[in-house]
Amino acid sequence: SPAVCGSQPSNQEVLEPKTITAQKELHALRELQSAQKAAQDEMARVKLTHTERVAKMTEEHQAEVRELNTRISKMIQATSEENRKLQEAHMDEMRQMHERHTKEVRRIQEDHHSHMSQELLRHVEEVRKLQVEYRNQLKNLGVDMRYLSTTNRGWCGMTNMAMAKDSVLSVGGAGGGGVLE
Repeated sequence: SPAVCGSQPSNQEVLEPKTITAQKELHALRELQSAQKAAQDEMARVKLTHTERVAKMTEEHQAEVRELNTRISKMIQATSEENRKLQEAHMDEMRQMHERHTKEVRRIQEDHHSHMSQELLRHVEEVRKLQVEYRNQLKNLGVDMRYLSTTNRGWCGMTNMAMAKDSVLSVGGAGGGGVLE
């Protein structure tokens, strides 16, 4: 009811604006709580979505890391297998080279031995021929080989050999047919 001029308002009239204000504040608080609840719900939903995304990304990352580790392992195996094959090929080549070298050295040694044996036989034959020629020349000159081989000493420490040589030289020089000097 409307207040009369000059009269005092009733309790109900004074309470009504306070009630209205309280009701407005109560309504505002309810709206604020409702908004806070909605914000919290939205925040929880965003956090849940974020957590799910992080979990999914983590799972994808771990799968990618496993795949990369697998690829690295395969590369390492392939590289070590390739290195092993290269080493085996190198060792085979070295073994073949060693065998060829050994055969070549053996062949050279055999050739050298054969050549040296032939050379020795040729020299021995030459020495025999020279000995025969020497003996024949001495016989032609009239020197007795048995006389040269005795070890009796002659005058002034000269051996029979030295005297025989002197006699051979003198005979060879006098006759003009001696080749020995």
